[in-house]
Amino acid sequence: MSHAAWLPDGGPMSDPDHAEPGATGLPWRIHLPPVSIAERVERDKHVLLWQVRGRSDFTVDDVPRGLRVGQALWLPVGTRHSFTTQLNAVLLPMSFEVAVTATTLSRPTTIDVDRDLRTLFLAFIQSTYSIIRPSTNIARQILALIEERPVLATSMPMPTTDSALVVAEALRFNPGDERSVDELAESVHTSTRTIERAFLAETGMTLRRWRIGNRMEAAAILLRSHTTPDAVARRVGYVNTSAFRRVFKGHFGVTPGQYIERFRVEP
Repeated sequence: MSHAAWLPDGGPMSDPDHAEPGATGLPWRIHLPPVSIAERVERDKHVLLWQVRGRSDFTVDDVPRGLRVGQALWLPVGTRHSFTTQLNAVLLPMSFEVAVTATTLSRPTTIDVDRDLRTLFLAFIQSTYSIIRPSTNIARQILALIEERPVLATSMPMPTTDSALVVAEALRFNPGDERSVDELAESVHTSTRTIERAFLAETGMTLRRWRIGNRMEAAAILLRSHTTPDAVARRVGYVNTSAFRRVFKGHFGVTPGQYIERFRVEP
């Protein structure tokens, strides 16, 4: 299903500060009738539905679910679902193409939307339906926050210097972070040299080597979650899948395909 099937021209935005329970203002000024969507199944994308206002009632794989304001519902590809939005409710959808989305989320999941997620959701919708498109992969950041089993490379040694530790945590959170070393150093208000020296002294690796190791360890977690190598490559920051395969083999001694055959854990 195309984006146009979800949202009309321009894609509506809403003010999240007016999405609190009971914050109805003057009820006669708006009228959004309930909408019922018959059962459907997405075959090539995951869907994330954000309840911005009101409530919606779902049936997901024959199981009833309610979604209230301030929550979102993740529906993995292939999930049968139908729903009804209640009077004056606003439900905003986001879609994630399976071919380019690597995630450990394999079941329908209800998520509480905090301030950070709300910001990312709005940015994702903004970049999807307008010409305002930040030069970063917002989907990666959303997935990192909503996954039940976060993709964290816990085997990597961590620096102890405060500024370097913040950089390491940012890269663990989002292995595909596109920022350069200079930009990462600037984000913690220190010099590139200071960051580089801290990583080498405290982890035994240059930041570049640490970053590659972190990406490969995260990739291994994703490959064990029934995700294609192409999608995993994108999640950990590689546009070129061949380059990802080459680096992965250099790190583990096997290709991503061989790793899947040897180490994939069945659910």
